[in-house]
Amino acid sequence: MKHLLFVLCLWLPGGPGGAETPAPLAPLRIAEQFVAREGWPPLKSYLCCEAAGQAKNQSLGQQIPSRVARTCQLVRQDSTTAVVAVELRDSVSRRDFYLHFRNGETGWKLGAIRNLAMTHLGPPMVALLAAMPPAEVATYNLKHPDADHAFTLGNLSLWTSADADIAAHFYRNQTKFQQLVRLVQKGGYFAAAMAPGEATDEQAANADPAVHALLRQLYLGRVTRRATNCGSCLAFVIGGKTDSTVGLLYQPQPAQLPAMHPDGLMVLRPLAGGWYLYKTA
Repeated sequence: MKHLLFVLCLWLPGGPGGAETPAPLAPLRIAEQFVAREGWPPLKSYLCCEAAGQAKNQSLGQQIPSRVARTCQLVRQDSTTAVVAVELRDSVSRRDFYLHFRNGETGWKLGAIRNLAMTHLGPPMVALLAAMPPAEVATYNLKHPDADHAFTLGNLSLWTSADADIAAHFYRNQTKFQQLVRLVQKGGYFAAAMAPGEATDEQAANADPAVHALLRQLYLGRVTRRATNCGSCLAFVIGGKTDSTVGLLYQPQPAQLPAMHPDGLMVLRPLAGGWYLYKTA
């Protein structure tokens, strides 16, 4: 699926738009048609915003090799917006992207498509690290005492993993993730809501030896409250480039969760016990 990023930049929804108002369909149904192997002539009528401006001749599903399995899952839907996660899977890889919908006078429309940026940089680095002989690993560890070979390899692998693999990592280590939250809370590093001194508090939290050790064991880069613009959440960042990051967010009160948006928090997928997988655009 090396061409997936190219396809997502040049997806080509098909068929001329008709003058008739399309029959109302739910976001999940539109998503399934959008990635189906067969073309769907009415699809252009279910697009708006930036998605409508990108429409050309064929659906995204027609551009994806037929051997690739496609799975759509509704992440969230309210009266005005919805997000559907799409997984593409073949025998060697899994990839995820996210469809953002808006509900207007004529029903639900697909407005934007997002996926985690820059992940193509990860696999070559993972391959390079994995192939290092023991002597080079020892030298690497001397040069990078704060992020040794084992951590860097695990962190890069997790950063570029599919959502399902990140979720599996969380479930395997759920006890340690809960321990990590307790350590951060016990330290009182983020006790105030987005106080002016939060940057200092964040530095102190990540420098705490017990917190730092668990972050490294779990292949996490840092703990922060700024990654998702949620003043009451704890975001445990795995990695990413610029503003396109992936990590695990902790917020046991659903009412305080940040809203998803194609130009911010592109997806927030529930795991368990107040934990969520998040990605930012």
